[in-house]
Amino acid sequence: MIFHELTYEAIKDIDFSRTIVLIPTGATEQHGPHLPTNTDTLIVGRLAERIERSLAEHILLTPTIWLGHSPHHMSFGGTLSLPHSVYIQMLHAVCDSYVRMGAKKIWLLNGHGGNGAPHQIVLQQLKNEYPDVIAVAADYWNLAREEIGSIRQSGTGGLGHACELETSLYLYLDETKVLRERIRDDGVQPEGDIWLLDMQRGNEVSRVFNFRELTKSGVFGRPSLATKDKGQQLFDGISARLEQFALQLLQIQ
Repeated sequence: MIFHELTYEAIKDIDFSRTIVLIPTGATEQHGPHLPTNTDTLIVGRLAERIERSLAEHILLTPTIWLGHSPHHMSFGGTLSLPHSVYIQMLHAVCDSYVRMGAKKIWLLNGHGGNGAPHQIVLQQLKNEYPDVIAVAADYWNLAREEIGSIRQSGTGGLGHACELETSLYLYLDETKVLRERIRDDGVQPEGDIWLLDMQRGNEVSRVFNFRELTKSGVFGRPSLATKDKGQQLFDGISARLEQFALQLLQIQ
């Protein structure tokens, strides 16, 4: 069930008691010298499409949100960003629209790290307004932590931005858009041992960095380790975990 391909009458006929409204959220921002600005949006959108194909009777796939919260990338250019307040209002309005159509379960599938904090606020707003609606948010790389960890070759710091993970996935999804000759590893860890930055590593203390503090090129990680074959392994592994989660979510009342 793809929202953009349905009439309003067909949407009214959906049994939302057994349907997850899946909202992929991406961004439009710099991804180093070798990846296009649509990287986050393309990856999360394709993952969401895979879930819908596998569970078509239970997933209403909505249009991917391509604009996110990306001020930490603005200094490189090639980036569009919404302030927290505007992004929250926009995403809340989108979710509210689906609830008014009858949605009972909403899944924000996130493809951009900067969207995480506003997603939590939107979940709280929806809970306050619609106590019976189950709304969840998840970063695909966190849900599929084990699957990604079993495939990655880089050590801590190898997965961050335009990295081994994202470059491999893009090579698999559309290798013609990847400028292989411009792939270079980049990124430095912050001074001291308080923070270790990696997509698969949490920190006890939170701190916000501008990407100019961490990288000269806009890359953070080891894209030199990326391959198309690895991208297919990652895509299949992540997809399997996301589908498993969707089935778990469907069982929750």
